[in-house]
Amino acid sequence: MADLPTGTVTFLFTDIEGSTALWEHHPEAMQIALARHDKILEAAIDGHGGVIVSRMGDGMAAAFASAREAVAAAVAIQQGLVEETWPELLGRVSARVGVHTGEGILIEGQYLNQPLNRCARLMAIGHGGQVLVSGTSEPLVRGALPEGVELVDLGDRRLRDLSEPIRVFQVEHPDLMTAFPPLRSLDSFPGNLPLQVSSFIGRERDLARATEALAERRVVTLTGVGGVGKTRLALQVAAELLPRFREGAWLVELQAVRDPEGVEGAFAAVFGVSPRAGQSLKEAVVEFLHTKQLLLVLDNCEHLLEAVAAFVGMLERTCPGLVVLATSREGLALDGERVVPVPSLAAPSPEAGLDALAQSEAVQLFVERGRDADPDFALTAHNAVAVAQVCRRLDGVPLAIELAAARIRAMNPDELARGLERRFETLAGGRRGAVQRHQTLRAAIDWSYDLLSEAERRLLARLAVFAGGCTRAAAQAVCSGEPIAAREVFDLIVSLVDRSLVIAERDHPETRYRLLETIREYAEERLAEAGETASLRDRHAEFYVEYVRSLSEEMQGPQQIEAGNRVRSEAENLLLAINHSIDADDADLAMRFVHNTPGPGTETGYTFLLPIDSVLGLSGAADHALYPAALGLSAAWAAMRGDLATAQMRSEQALAAAQHLGSDPDQRVAYLLAMTNVAVAYALGDHVAAAQYSEQAAEIVQSTGLLGSAALALGGAATFRAMAGDQPTAVRLATEGLSRARQVGMPLAIAMNLNALAAALAEDDPERAKGLLREGSQLRMTFGYEAQNDVTQAVFVTARVGDWPQLLELAPISIRHLHWTHARPQLAGVLNVVARALVSTAVEVAAVLQGAASRLARLAMGIPGPSSASITTDAATTPIGGGERSDSGLIVELRRTTTDLLIETLGKTRLRDLRAQGEAMDDDSVVAFAIDAIAKAQAAMPQ
Repeated sequence: MADLPTGTVTFLFTDIEGSTALWEHHPEAMQIALARHDKILEAAIDGHGGVIVSRMGDGMAAAFASAREAVAAAVAIQQGLVEETWPELLGRVSARVGVHTGEGILIEGQYLNQPLNRCARLMAIGHGGQVLVSGTSEPLVRGALPEGVELVDLGDRRLRDLSEPIRVFQVEHPDLMTAFPPLRSLDSFPGNLPLQVSSFIGRERDLARATEALAERRVVTLTGVGGVGKTRLALQVAAELLPRFREGAWLVELQAVRDPEGVEGAFAAVFGVSPRAGQSLKEAVVEFLHTKQLLLVLDNCEHLLEAVAAFVGMLERTCPGLVVLATSREGLALDGERVVPVPSLAAPSPEAGLDALAQSEAVQLFVERGRDADPDFALTAHNAVAVAQVCRRLDGVPLAIELAAARIRAMNPDELARGLERRFETLAGGRRGAVQRHQTLRAAIDWSYDLLSEAERRLLARLAVFAGGCTRAAAQAVCSGEPIAAREVFDLIVSLVDRSLVIAERDHPETRYRLLETIREYAEERLAEAGETASLRDRHAEFYVEYVRSLSEEMQGPQQIEAGNRVRSEAENLLLAINHSIDADDADLAMRFVHNTPGPGTETGYTFLLPIDSVLGLSGAADHALYPAALGLSAAWAAMRGDLATAQMRSEQALAAAQHLGSDPDQRVAYLLAMTNVAVAYALGDHVAAAQYSEQAAEIVQSTGLLGSAALALGGAATFRAMAGDQPTAVRLATEGLSRARQVGMPLAIAMNLNALAAALAEDDPERAKGLLREGSQLRMTFGYEAQNDVTQAVFVTARVGDWPQLLELAPISIRHLHWTHARPQLAGVLNVVARALVSTAVEVAAVLQGAASRLARLAMGIPGPSSASITTDAATTPIGGGERSDSGLIVELRRTTTDLLIETLGKTRLRDLRAQGEAMDDDSVVAFAIDAIAKAQAAMPQ
């Protein structure tokens, strides 16, 4: 092997696409093909100054001192594979290639894993024939690309190492393919897997064991002591398996749930599920998940073992497409469950040489985390023995190793080893087993804790009151108090971050400070010992009551998107605060919390679900001054999810409650009841009434100074007037709403009024309407938000003006949101307009979508069985009433036009057969089919 480059190194990874199946079916032909493949790769790499680092079965890894030469080698590889003649049984052998630049640090002739793993992850999201270049490599080749090479920006993408997104570019060359399916990055799949602040090291065997277990069983539990890395392993397994699940992978974090009865609520909160009238929350969750094909990651189950086991057991029986991966200190004890113990990382023996030490997972973890603390730290012949000793003394427990490695700035490995040895002699003894390993971890935490000042110890204990971390302001407000002054809190947090007892997460709107779960449990014990648990929980809840009020105010102006993102970041703390008020039967605290939360219609992609029914049932709630407003909010949410009976009941109760309290409904109650009436009127197809109620709502909030909500209400009124055919009034209202929205700078209100004005102008001035819609789309892209009502409204207006490329950009967002909220009437409508957009380029797909839309519309209207409507008649396919200018009128018109084109192209018999295929699909299959069809249509469009 030639000398490996160091410093700034560009790595190249390759892999043959579909090689497993090729080896299985054509082993002899593959043996011949692999020899030719290797020859092509070796020539390309060597010819551009690269060095082969490793051979990985059907691929290679290489290192280059020059990023330009690495890109040139990648192009040469693809050219060689295209020009080669392959065995007939195999067809064309194609490989995917990833190019990434990082710091090349050698230990005993081998690179540290992080940049290599990053390059491998980049390659893995590509397709055969594709070359992907990372954002760290692109600046190094910009302006010096090999002849004929261009780089196409594919945007920021999340790789399966769960770290922060990276910029990805595709290499284009006249000799190479340019059209590929969507990248297999995490953001291409549904789910909520969180970013990770540290790299995933080793665990290949544990990944394989967990993956194999999930292929054989539908419930798998990762067990082990605290700090052993169960959560990180579970998230990595989920990221690896994500493409297997149509609806992706979803994390249900149970850390903030203290009451077993809250388990169902944690599931509901993740998926945004609310029960219908007469339906329990458990039944609503089961109904939602019944047809889904997804992976659930349940984290931190040990304190709710019986409740989690009972609920998971029921889901296993009723949801055939559901697979569960849990983490717990012990198994769930379910029939068919596979328990996979998570061991400590392998630590080297005392006799191991330097080369063997460098390959140890425990040592690799120590070295990488040590370099995070001190960039100059490296494993050398001088310190390797001490590092190995530290890893052995800590039994390879990742958390303990990370805590020790963080001290590298203050002491060398020899001092670390001596300090740990003395501490273990004091705190650990007897037979070494699983319990003893837990004691060893506690000893490591005790050791770090003992090194803290009294103020640092008290702050660490108080930070345990937060769920999911906190901001600097939250920590100062909740955790200050004797002996900690508010001005001292941040400096103390910085000190705890330096000691790896607190993690600083900088990928949020505000940096968040979080305790690892094992540290949090330890800190909770210290908080209880200090007798501060009850008082801190009260302060925590009071802080978030005021915090959510300030967010509601910010959501009325230019900071709306940032405020919405903070709601998402603080979801666990908000849930903890409202649950504390319920658990304490504190009606005043709960009512103030409900009253302060953002009102309906202001969400920008995330809906915070409040347990309003539980709040309404608290002692003394009915006599509280805010009780009518809570009833009004319950009515508004019920109407928006289509539960008209509950909405009307809660509206009547709100009016009665106000009368009982001896007053007329205040402005908030009046506004909420007006919004309830809007949703009910729209659901019944009375667009004139919906417009009148929207105008009433606008007048109410205008008088309270909530100009953003007033602008939203005016946009709604304009949309309903346009649907009712009153275009002049619609233009006037939308113009006024847009003016007010721009005045307060509220992005969602601006977008909604742009949509409304476009709807009003669609027939008389379609070009201006298109421009307004494009302005709204640019606004969404600029601010990076997705609001269901906004996007779905834009889809229908875009269809009205016939801007099919723009419609195909918007439709997948709307389809996903409508599917998750079970809004079948609107989903049926969107599928019909997508069929119209695709009829000229994907005629059979359009026919299938028509059949699927018919089924959804019948289900929404409660009509069982297959469609009986004739093709020529083609009756309306949405239960929402209205005239020709309404959404339903537009959908009927477009469906008839599409049907005429389909009959002309396919004939009635073939059209009927294809529609039947669509009608036979379930909701999940329809959504996957539609989104895939849209992606293929967009890929085929001229650039």
